Amino acid sequence: MDDDQSFLPRPMLGTDESTIDSKGRILIRQKLRDALGPDFVLYLGELGCVVAISAVNWGLKLDEVSSLAPWDPGLKAYTRLVLDTAETELNCDAQGRVVICSHLKREANLVDNVLVVGCYDHLEIWSVEEYDKYREDQDSYSNKRRQAIREAVEMMNAEKSNSQYEL
Repeated sequence: MDDDQSFLPRPMLGTDESTIDSKGRILIRQKLRDALGPDFVLYLGELGCVVAISAVNWGLKLDEVSSLAPWDPGLKAYTRLVLDTAETELNCDAQGRVVICSHLKREANLVDNVLVVGCYDHLEIWSVEEYDKYREDQDSYSNKRRQAIREAVEMMNAEKSNSQYEL
């Protein structure tokens, strides 16, 4: 992709196996790298896996939350659950690898073999074992984290609705 061309998102599809090397890097195949874009963000997702999202989509997510009052309890909870795990301004090296920082590896139980799962507008990076657990029981997997994030988003939405009517 030329530097002067604007980034046009393409769907990220498919599942690849990868390994984490001794430096904490994983390989992302070219087609997924192209769809992810030149700059991206890694963060701990709702299910407890690492999520890779384009810088453009991350900016949209931040725009949404920045419209809220800083004292909003939902925003504070969301910040602690999602935003504080983010590693920003990332890109792959010449061989197509990205370093996953130690706190994300630890939180997502990423050791040795991982799966890179295309989820249309983002990638999920899973431990093989955790992905198997998720697929066995999708409804209850990571329920505590999912519920906490949902409650934070509901509080943010309620605060946003209430503040629209204030003068």
